[in-house]
Amino acid sequence: MLAADRASILVVDDDTRVGNVVRRFLERSGHEAEYANDPEEALRLLRERRFDLVLTDLMMPRIDGLELLRRAKLLRPSCEVIVMTAFATVGTAREALKRGAIDYLTKPFSPDGDLLPLIESVLRSGPAEEGDPQASSPAALASAEGIEGDLVARSAVMRQLVARARKLARAGAAVLLRGESGSGKEVLAALIHRLSPRAEAPLVKVNCAALPESLFESELFGYARGAFTGADSPREGLFQAADGGTLFLDEVGEMPLAVQAKLLRVLQDGEFHRIGDPRRPVRVDVRVIAATNLDLESAVAAGAFRKDLYYRLNVVPLVVPPLRERPEDLAPLLEKLLARAGAGAEVHFSREALDALQSYAWPGNVRELANAVQHALVLADGTELALAHLPLALQDHWRNAAGSRVGGVIDAVTLEEIERRCIEQALTKTGFHRTRAAELLGITRRTLGYRIQKYGLESLLEGAPRAGRRGLVRVEGPSAQPAERGGTGRPSASAR
Repeated sequence: MLAADRASILVVDDDTRVGNVVRRFLERSGHEAEYANDPEEALRLLRERRFDLVLTDLMMPRIDGLELLRRAKLLRPSCEVIVMTAFATVGTAREALKRGAIDYLTKPFSPDGDLLPLIESVLRSGPAEEGDPQASSPAALASAEGIEGDLVARSAVMRQLVARARKLARAGAAVLLRGESGSGKEVLAALIHRLSPRAEAPLVKVNCAALPESLFESELFGYARGAFTGADSPREGLFQAADGGTLFLDEVGEMPLAVQAKLLRVLQDGEFHRIGDPRRPVRVDVRVIAATNLDLESAVAAGAFRKDLYYRLNVVPLVVPPLRERPEDLAPLLEKLLARAGAGAEVHFSREALDALQSYAWPGNVRELANAVQHALVLADGTELALAHLPLALQDHWRNAAGSRVGGVIDAVTLEEIERRCIEQALTKTGFHRTRAAELLGITRRTLGYRIQKYGLESLLEGAPRAGRRGLVRVEGPSAQPAERGGTGRPSASAR
């Protein structure tokens, strides 16, 4: 647990002079401090013991501060992290907060005037939730890394989805996956199959939208010899091919009504008849996972989808969120896509290209992201993938948004003033609802609460309606005065 009077702090900086100065200062201030000049050494220390706080530099060789932050939060979820950098930008600061940092420090800083008040403020804010006691286990680490198959689940919403999928994998019930096109429903279906008792049996995938209606029934259920002209020998259907395993019906909403009735019988009775052989039923043991990007309820109401089949498939629905609702997954997805394309470890996106990728809404989801990565790799000559190598739609979006981007005013105000304005705008846009504002900013509700306290916004609750005391912050327009600032550009200790 964090203790305001004495805390265990790990300092990570490849500059030994800076690291040792900070360590000695913390020890003189009454804290227990450990120093590591290498991120790998820092990770080793985090595995061996618990720390209340990590102070890490951003720019380090091999593993940078953002990656160390991510791994530290996986190993020790309750450990807070402050990023120190001489290269602070809106992009890096925002990314650090998204990955779980509680705050950042811009070098050079004053140990007495900047560092110590910040640490005391963080420690006073109380401990983070420890979460799952198995969070640092190898299995949990692998899951958070997205190592299981092609699924990436760094964001909280995807981790929850994977946790639920793990439970469902052990059951035999039908599963209905819902979500936008390209969001990863097929990848999730493959994960459910691989984690199920049927993992050693086949996983057969069918794209219902790609099958001609005239061939639908014969492809799924097979046919007997002589069933129609050209049927010179009997043929097994895809249900028989998946016997003992899993059949994935993608875009199930496109299935013809006549075939839906036969599918319903398989789900109910585990048997069907091949075309041309109505007397001999074929029994199969197949788990069906269906997926759709359509509104099946509307299709049922319109008579385009059988109501009884809908209820049979919808035993356990899982909704795969679109990529725009899980921005934390973008960076690991880029890494995975680059690796899959065979790009070397030195291949990387420029900062401007990353900012453009992160600001885009991705209407085509992960599939569109994969196409963008492939586009950049084809056009790039060297190891850096720049904005000019991205598809024109992304380039146009980035340029059109230039006037509204926070970076357009970075020369006029400090990073902290930008952050304060962003928090005020998010609170205003969400009706001063903390949880929704935190989701909009891409940070946790606890981090938002810390920042409200840091910038003196908590005092604005005075006079707010009592019904909103718990989750609302009253901001009286853009004229609200900023917190008192010292000469360093950070809020003074009194403002915190």
